[in-house]
Amino acid sequence: MADPVIPVVPGISENAVVIIIALAILGVFILFLMIRELRLMKTGSRKEEIELEREKLKILQQHATASGYHFTRMSPEQIAGIKCVEDNNATLETTIFSKERLVETRLKRLENYVKIAKLDNMMGKIDQEEKKVK
Repeated sequence: MADPVIPVVPGISENAVVIIIALAILGVFILFLMIRELRLMKTGSRKEEIELEREKLKILQQHATASGYHFTRMSPEQIAGIKCVEDNNATLETTIFSKERLVETRLKRLENYVKIAKLDNMMGKIDQEEKKVK
């Protein structure tokens, strides 16, 4: 006599359990395919955006080379004058920066002197209070 089949889940036959497991695996596989397809769609649209930006840049470069750069139309005297002014501005900016740094460091030093004086005064007051208490 054959052994009776014991159901895995009470009330559900073994065939039904196999079908449920197969459907669950099929559902997970379909979900995987859907997620994969969504990811591919997003990647594809991003590639198209990048390609469009490349085409825009190519068109802008062609336009810039065709029309010529504006600074090539200036005379050498104008270019020399601009360079002289730029050099003068750079020198002035360097001088300003160094003076600002000097002022900042001197202010910091002054703040430190004030802090030291305050701390010394506080220490003196603490010593006086300790002498009064003793």
